[in-house]
Amino acid sequence: MSGEKPSDGDRRLLDKPGFAQEFLRRNPRYQSDYQKVMRARRSSAEEQEVMARRWGLAFPLCAWLVRG
Repeated sequence: MSGEKPSDGDRRLLDKPGFAQEFLRRNPRYQSDYQKVMRARRSSAEEQEVMARRWGLAFPLCAWLVRG
């Protein structure tokens, strides 16, 4: 099953983050919200952050990005 998206029957095999990702991927309201933010010509990182937080998403910093 490497690289493949789980089918509906495989949802029980997902961990919590995987289940949440599948939920959002299939949610029409999330899809619409995401498309609005990503298609905007002047979409700022702040607008993307607001949208992500509205849906309960958080992106931890990678150590290699923080090093200068």
